Amino acid sequence: MQNAPETSTWTGAGDVAYGDRLHHTLIAELSKAGCFAPTPARNVVYGAFILVGYAAAYVALLAGPGLAARALALATLAFLTVHAGFFAHEVGHGAIMRDRRATAWLGQVYNTLLTALCYSYYRHIHRRHHPHCNDRGRDPDMQSEFFSMYRESAEAKTGLGKLISGRQSRLIWILMWLQPFTLKLDSLRYLRRHPRTTRVDQAVVLLHFALWLVPPTLMLGPGAALLNYTLMSLLVGPYLVVIFLVNHIGTRVIEPDEPISFFMQQLSTTRNLGSSRLHDFVFGGVNNHIEHHLFPSMPTARLRAARPIVRAFCRRHGLVYRETSWLVATRDVTRHFDAVSAFVPR
Repeated sequence: MQNAPETSTWTGAGDVAYGDRLHHTLIAELSKAGCFAPTPARNVVYGAFILVGYAAAYVALLAGPGLAARALALATLAFLTVHAGFFAHEVGHGAIMRDRRATAWLGQVYNTLLTALCYSYYRHIHRRHHPHCNDRGRDPDMQSEFFSMYRESAEAKTGLGKLISGRQSRLIWILMWLQPFTLKLDSLRYLRRHPRTTRVDQAVVLLHFALWLVPPTLMLGPGAALLNYTLMSLLVGPYLVVIFLVNHIGTRVIEPDEPISFFMQQLSTTRNLGSSRLHDFVFGGVNNHIEHHLFPSMPTARLRAARPIVRAFCRRHGLVYRETSWLVATRDVTRHFDAVSAFVPR
């Protein structure tokens, strides 16, 4: 897959206005092609697939199966935990339905109950990420105590953050296995800071931990219950790494208050991966990440059809459209981490 030739950096109010006009033109083209049409049948089937599969694997685990069956059940639960997050992600963008109350309850079920990434916390960070993608001052995904996504972050590191950032191109692939635990902890911290506005999250996340610890403890013992939950969470880690580490890292870093249109910001900070139906399923549709960032409320099932239209539009206008394989993307991510590590104080 080839990219369009790189273009010069766009700055200034005129360029912002031009980017906005391009975005509106592309929206009209995609609307005419039916790319914003709802996908209710797919949503029902996908949502049911996640719930039924999760419940079946959970019940199988309660039966205290042998080692092979236990490993299969845990792997299935980890896989479906990530897909529950995909579904909740689409729910949160209003791509499944517009009813706010129904959307909130779906988010609580698929995010808070099934993953323990509390829906209110997810909404809080994700609503800041999308409009400010790779903005080093405003994108929460650019901020980390231990890893450095840009020079200023690396230069400010001390202590353990300095130690890890200096070796981050290697350590990221190991430590990201712990991401499920850090997301759960960050969620709980958010609930503690906002106790009045997150009461539903509090109740549902308690139900999540009760589901995973009470029946398994009664049937298998506390040690087995805790081990099952820990292993399942650990298995979620590498799946998250494969999917999310390669979406933005190694692309353009946006400076605070830099004049840039939403359209150009999303194009210059996002890359697409493989385009097969298997890629769509494994990556939950976010392999079409450019289309998702340009049109967050577009149903995931429509991103595949939108992709060639967006690609052709960018080529007509001489705009960069990054498509690459996962292996090439990981190489770019590794190179970026190495380059930023050079600025960590020695």
